[in-house]
Amino acid sequence: MNTFFTIYFTVVGGLFILTLISEIIKFLIGEGEDWQHELANDVLNWCLELYPIRKQKPLLTLVEGKSHLAGEYCFYNNTITIYRNNNVIRRELINTVIHEYFHYYLITSESKTKLYQDQLEQFSLAHHPQEILCNTMGETLTKVYLKNN
Repeated sequence: MNTFFTIYFTVVGGLFILTLISEIIKFLIGEGEDWQHELANDVLNWCLELYPIRKQKPLLTLVEGKSHLAGEYCFYNNTITIYRNNNVIRRELINTVIHEYFHYYLITSESKTKLYQDQLEQFSLAHHPQEILCNTMGETLTKVYLKNN
């Protein structure tokens, strides 16, 4: 009889732990049909309310596939692109959208696009003045967004 209860409680305990791990993973990556798109849109709209700059909202696209980037902003077609595979955790996605929003906020002309590229050659990505600002805003505002939403 002791062996039965030992096996029973081991199995039940194991299932409980697996269920708990599953719930934690669901919380970290989000749930829903397309949680990434819904969350990215919500964060973008939140940024637009806090920091309005232009009449035309940037187009938000989420793409599949491999990339070394989490996201990017293109001034020429006014598009924020988010790479789904590199934003599988909710916090990362929020940070990426905010980071790219601030590129949209700062790059308002072709001359500013050129300045970004020139500084990239001069400073490298790790020390680029705009990247430092966008990283800081992403980290700081991600905490604010998570606290309020």
